[in-house]
Amino acid sequence: MLCRLFLLLVIGSATVWAGDKSFVLTNAGKYRNQAQFTSSAPLETIVGTADGFSGEFTLDIGEFKRASGTITLQVRSMKTGNSTRDGHMYGSDWLDANRYPTIAFRLKRLESPTVTRDADRAVVKAVAIGDFTLHGITKELSADVTITYLERSEKTRAIIEGDLALVQANFSVPLAEFGIKGKGTLIGSRVGEKITVEATLLGVSK
Repeated sequence: MLCRLFLLLVIGSATVWAGDKSFVLTNAGKYRNQAQFTSSAPLETIVGTADGFSGEFTLDIGEFKRASGTITLQVRSMKTGNSTRDGHMYGSDWLDANRYPTIAFRLKRLESPTVTRDADRAVVKAVAIGDFTLHGITKELSADVTITYLERSEKTRAIIEGDLALVQANFSVPLAEFGIKGKGTLIGSRVGEKITVEATLLGVSK
């Protein structure tokens, strides 16, 4: 797992933690920006994946309170393992991918950060606050995040050149609040009223 690799990349030299750094989402070798989404309902549980991510973000690596950026996901990169069901998911009764081809999160800040530092690594647990846009509707949304920041070193160069920021996020999306009504009575019976999301994103410094 990528997160385990990050935990092993500890270098013994001193580091000055200060200033803002900007990162671009990057797929580095076998390490991919990806998410798993889960719909849990009384009659069915659906688990899917998504990998069509792009975007940039900036972090204050001194205190990890200031943060900004936008992450975008291509709706048609979302897959559930059933092509017929995927076609329904992209349709006008659900995500309406023709009209709204992307989902976006505009990061505004990090709240209540707890920072642990060890040589060239900082691990931050915080709540990310931002504007989430889905199905043409934008609402503020919070996500629990763990950010592992690594300054570039000989070991990180084995992954890619640059400082690295691994972001692991967990959040839920209430479908009704974003105008997604589905078809018939499927929401609440076969599709969960809330979709839970677990995302892993790799940012490389610009």
